[in-house]
This record gives sequence, C-alpha cells and structure tokens, in this order.
Amino acid sequence: MQSEQLETKFTALPYPVTFVCRYWEKWSDLLSNDTQLPDPNTIPERIVTNEECWIIMTYLHLKRRNLNVYLSNKFVQGSICVASALDFGIKQKTFSSFVVGCRSDGPRPALCDIAIVQNQANIKSSTDIFIPHWPQPGLIKRDSARGNHITNVVFKGSELNLYEAFRSPEFVRELENLGACLQINGINTDKLLQWHDYSEADLVLAVRDLTEKDALVKPASKLINAWIAGVPALLGPEPAFQQLRQSHLDYIEIKTPESALSAIRRLMTDPSLYEQMLINGQKRALEFSTEQIALRWHKVLSTQVASSYSNWCKRSSINKIANFAVRAVNQKLAVRDADYHRIHGYRPISNKWT
Repeated sequence: MQSEQLETKFTALPYPVTFVCRYWEKWSDLLSNDTQLPDPNTIPERIVTNEECWIIMTYLHLKRRNLNVYLSNKFVQGSICVASALDFGIKQKTFSSFVVGCRSDGPRPALCDIAIVQNQANIKSSTDIFIPHWPQPGLIKRDSARGNHITNVVFKGSELNLYEAFRSPEFVRELENLGACLQINGINTDKLLQWHDYSEADLVLAVRDLTEKDALVKPASKLINAWIAGVPALLGPEPAFQQLRQSHLDYIEIKTPESALSAIRRLMTDPSLYEQMLINGQKRALEFSTEQIALRWHKVLSTQVASSYSNWCKRSSINKIANFAVRAVNQKLAVRDADYHRIHGYRPISNKWT
C-alpha cells in the first residue's frame, strides 16, 4: 500500500490536528473506527462535495500515514481544527479553536486563523497558504494502447460549467467531421462515476465562461488530473492553469470552438506533438502526486500552522472573542463581495460584461 511506503517520510505533527466534518452522517464509519481507514482511491464515488474533497480526503491521506490527526463532527476547543470554509460560519462561534479553513472557490474566509487556498492569486497575506487540490481519487489513466489516435474529446464535470458554445450542435458536428466526438461526463447523467475514468479519453476539454474575479478562486485540477491521466488538455485562459504553465507542451489554451477545432486538427496532423505533450504531462504530474500533496500538508501543519497556533494559545479568551467579532464583520463583507463578483464583471470567454 502507498501509505506503508510513505510512513518513514512523515514525523509526528507538533500538535494534534482535528479535521471537522460537518456533514458527518455519510462518514459515520470513519468517526467510529479510525484503525481501518479506506484508501480514498478505492471510494471515488463517495468523495464529491467540497468538504469531502478537502476535509475527508486530507484526513484519510494523513491518517493513513500514521500522523496524529483526528476526525470530528464539531470544533474542538483549544485545538487546531481544519474545516471547509464553505461549511461553517459565524453561528458556529469558533473563537475557542484555532481554525484552518480550506477556502476552495468560496469567499475569503475571514473567520479563519489560517486559510488554505487552491489558487496562488488568493494569497493576500501571510495567513494565506497555497496547497494544490488532491488528485482525482481513483483516477484511471488513459489506455496507452490508444497511442496518438484522437477520437474522444472529454469534458468531466457539471455540464453547465462547459461554455455553451462547446455544447452546441455546430461544434459537435464539426468534431464529427474530424472523426471525433464530444463526451460530457456531467452530474446530470448516470455517468458521474466516470469523472475518475480517463481510460478512453484522448483530449480533455475545459472552458468556463467565468467573470475575471470568479476565475481567480478556481483550481488547476482539470490540468493536473489531465497530466496524471496522460491526456493532453485544451483549456480556457484561467489563472490557475496559466500559473502552472512552463511550456507550450503543458496544455493548449483556447477560447472559442474555432480555436479548439484548430488545435485538434494540428494534433491530428502532427502525432509527434501529441506524443510530446504526453511525455511532458508525465513529468509534470510528478509535482502533483498524492505523495507530494501529502508532504505539502505535513510541512504546512508542522511549520506555519504550528507556529501560529503556539502564538494563538498565548492570547487571552477576551482577545480571541474580540478578534472573532471583527472577523465576523469581515466575513459578511467577504461573502457579499464574492457573491457580487461571481455574477458581475467581465467574462473573457463570451467577451461580455454582466
């Protein structure tokens, strides 16, 4: 097992860490038994929500490496608690805990003592720490026997997150004229579990019509998963993708169906380019393996979080409550700001202001 191979690389954390699972009913088996924990890669169908991706999966990966981490359905007073920032709020009155909030693509988590962000553009202070998203659990790589052949252009995710022009009959027809087809593995179909299955994918397609502000909170998951899966990607101009880009072989940036079709024709007529992207992706994937992400979490919890927690423990209860009151106001402002910019702003893909 992978966890057994990695045990020697991890020392105990300076302080115990509790991962808080608010929606614990689905995970009662983990709360009642922490000695026989499942490998996240064996239960991809159970890991869907934000809390499951950031809290459950992180807990499982670290606990299986024998670290002193624990799972609870409530915040533990006086302890380091890691929680999904989208799944708790002011009502939880978390001032008695040192809170590490996983921001995901939500508003700036002002209630947290430390924020884990998935996009480097969200680092605004020393309390914001970038950790990439975990790889898709249970990911099945592309069948190498498919070679450089391009037939299946795949989008994995909610269908509404694929810009409508790429779902149009015209685009589908043009793909068919090239001998290819579009496969959408969306949440509105019976193929949800195929989010982790890239065995028959030849190209990954992902273009969202986001506002510029909203794009700043999105992760690079589709690119990283494509690298790990061994599938070249055609992606929209999102900051998270651009931050990781080191060469033209990392992915092909597109904005329109025409640019996507042009890229597909180029890859079809130049199999060597397709092969180069495959080889390059294999190298880049090593930077974002489960092992590497686990090491990042271990380092962050052992250094920045431990140091900040030590200082937090020295503060008085009155100081913590007063600080929470200020944060509560800032949290309301952050939520309002995020809600506004998710809807209003310039959208580079459609070239519209909304």
